[in-house]
Amino acid sequence: MAKATFSPQRLLIVHAHPDDESLFTGHVIAKRIAAGAEVMVLTLTRGERGKVKLEELKSLEGNLSAMGAFRAGELREALAAFGDVKHAFAGTRAYLDSGMRLNPLGKPAKPRKLDELALSAASTSVISDDIRAAIKDFKPDAVLTYNRKGGFGHPDHRMAHEATAMAIRKFAKERKGRGPKFWVISEPGERFDVEIGDADSAKVKKAALEAHISQVAVSTETYSVVAGKEFRYDRTERLRLASPNPMVQLRPLFTFFWAMPLGFLLGLAGTLLHQVRASDSAGTPIGLIVAMIMTGSLALAIRLLRSSRGALYLVAATFATTIFWLAQPQSTGSLLIPGNQLGVIWAYGSLALMAIIILFPQIHAGSWRKRARGHQ
Repeated sequence: MAKATFSPQRLLIVHAHPDDESLFTGHVIAKRIAAGAEVMVLTLTRGERGKVKLEELKSLEGNLSAMGAFRAGELREALAAFGDVKHAFAGTRAYLDSGMRLNPLGKPAKPRKLDELALSAASTSVISDDIRAAIKDFKPDAVLTYNRKGGFGHPDHRMAHEATAMAIRKFAKERKGRGPKFWVISEPGERFDVEIGDADSAKVKKAALEAHISQVAVSTETYSVVAGKEFRYDRTERLRLASPNPMVQLRPLFTFFWAMPLGFLLGLAGTLLHQVRASDSAGTPIGLIVAMIMTGSLALAIRLLRSSRGALYLVAATFATTIFWLAQPQSTGSLLIPGNQLGVIWAYGSLALMAIIILFPQIHAGSWRKRARGHQ
């Protein structure tokens, strides 16, 4: 098989944050611009949750809009160092930097407190539509982004890969199989097809990284993002020709396989319980109480754990359909949800409770945990 070559005349590079374009593809951009190619960088967020290197910039941390504006300015300067590079921020909405945490195994993971506007909380399909729009406008012959693992594993990098792969598959399907080549950044130890970088492109990469002074510590021969890990500017960048994974496009469908049955079972269980009363003299409607607690707890858990409303919409829609169906007379003439007080409270109260949880603007488990620990 012929060895893959990398010489696109129109190259679209998709990155998650400002500075990624210089850190991971600085040599690539410099070499393609020097070769007379057209390059466009599509940045998915403005890096709002970055951690700054300079003490005088510490006030930016936690101020998402200020940090985003500052890093967007750094990005403009970095791209100017490369030359004539086109740029756009993605989004029919403005995606936020998700940030990340290290899980108990020391691996990067999504933060427990994940903003609903964060990139890794958004639907892959929605982000892919934004990337596909950029592909339609720019008409690249190659698209480059992170590998399937998102490089070192940042959740936004993984999302960028998945959304880019889905965008290329959708675009190619519209063009009956004709789409841009899909390239990914190879990490150390991975197979690669091309290796890019030399002394000339190292000078350009250094100039671009110097623009990202808030995030990158630069010295004469090396740079670092994490203290103690130095990289030389002339370290080459490795790329691999890839194929968009078809499973990426099917992944959103998997939600249907658990969300809809869950909504049905919740509606059925609550209906069977809601008429049960305690045997005491007051006849406490213990069944209704349990059914309402069960409904609210499950809806709240899905909202918190999924950090988005998509799955909860499916559960709620199936739940509402189930309640409506069970409220109809059965073939025997009986009613599983009679028109008495308990039946009315269950039918309308459960739907209202679920609607409140869906519509509540922001729900963050992390903030509750802080209050529980006495955090101020």
